Amino acid sequence: MSIKSCLPSYIKCGEVYQTELPNNLDKSEPPIVLAEVNVNTKHISRPFVLVKFSEFINFTLLGLNPKLNITYRLVRKDVSSEYAQILQEWEFGLESLEMLEISNLQTNQPTVLSYCDCLNENSSNRIIYRLEIIQIETNNVESYGLSNKSITATVIRGLHGCSKSYLPYIKCGKVFNPVLPLHLTKKDEPIILTQLTINTESNNDTCVLINFSSFITSVLKEGRFNNLTFRLVKTCSDCTTTVLKEWPFRRVFVNDTNIKEPLVYNYCECLNSKFNLSYTYTIQLVGAELSKESFYNISQKSMSAQVYLGKEQQGLC
Repeated sequence: MSIKSCLPSYIKCGEVYQTELPNNLDKSEPPIVLAEVNVNTKHISRPFVLVKFSEFINFTLLGLNPKLNITYRLVRKDVSSEYAQILQEWEFGLESLEMLEISNLQTNQPTVLSYCDCLNENSSNRIIYRLEIIQIETNNVESYGLSNKSITATVIRGLHGCSKSYLPYIKCGKVFNPVLPLHLTKKDEPIILTQLTINTESNNDTCVLINFSSFITSVLKEGRFNNLTFRLVKTCSDCTTTVLKEWPFRRVFVNDTNIKEPLVYNYCECLNSKFNLSYTYTIQLVGAELSKESFYNISQKSMSAQVYLGKEQQGLC
C-alpha cells in the first residue's frame, strides 16, 4: 500500500447560519439548518470523520409548567447522490412540572454534539455534513436563542488498511447499554459504558486524545437532585490498570424537573514504551446517588480516540 493512500488527517471548519427560531416546529415542517461542513476524503484510506458541533442555548423560563425541547439531527449527503442520510438525532429538553418558586429561570446552557462516521470505500470523496433542528416545543418560554455556534470535521484514516506506523488514526469505541442502578458506590462493581483499544509500537512517542459524549436524562422529584461519578480507566496488555480521571456530575433543582442535556469529557495523554503494547480505555459509572422517586438515564453514548505521533518524534517525519 502506498504512503499516498495513507495520508495524515486534516481538520475542516464549517459554516454556521444565523436564523430566527420559532416557538414551535413540527417534524413535518422543513428543518432549520444551523451549520454545515464540507470534506474531501480523496487519498485517505478508509476515512473516519469526527464531526463536532457546539453552541450555547440561552433561555428564560417562567410561570406554570415551563418547557423547552429542541431536537437536533445530523445528516450526511454525498455530492454525487440526490438524497441525504440521517446519522444521528439528539434531544435537549428542560421541563419544570410546577410553577417556578423563586424567580424566572435564566441560564446559558453549553451544548456539544459529536459523531464519529466510518466511511466505506463506496462513499463519495466529497461529502457534506449538515446539522439541523427538526423539532421545537416551548411553553412559558419568555425568550431563547442559540449563540457561539461552531462546527468542525476532523478527517483521518481508520485503523484498518495501513501499517500502524502511519499516524495519525482514529478509533471508535464500543458502546454498552447496561441497567443503570439508582444507587451505586465505589465499593460496588463499576458499570461499563464505553470501551476501546489502541496499539502502540515500541520506542515511539504516541499521544492519545480520548473523547466521551452522551446525553443525561434526569427526572428529579422530592429532594430533586442526582449525583453521578464517571471514571476513565486504562488497562495495559502488561496487566497494569490505572485510573486516569474522575468527573462528578450533579444536578439540583428547587422544583420537580425533567432535563435532558449533553455531557462531554476529554482526556489527553502521551505514551512511550520499549515494547509493543495495547491499551484499553474504559469509561465507567462508579457513583450514583438520587433523591427519592428520582430517575436518570445515560443515552446516545459515543467514545473515540485520536492517536497522533508524539512531539519528540515529529521531526523524523
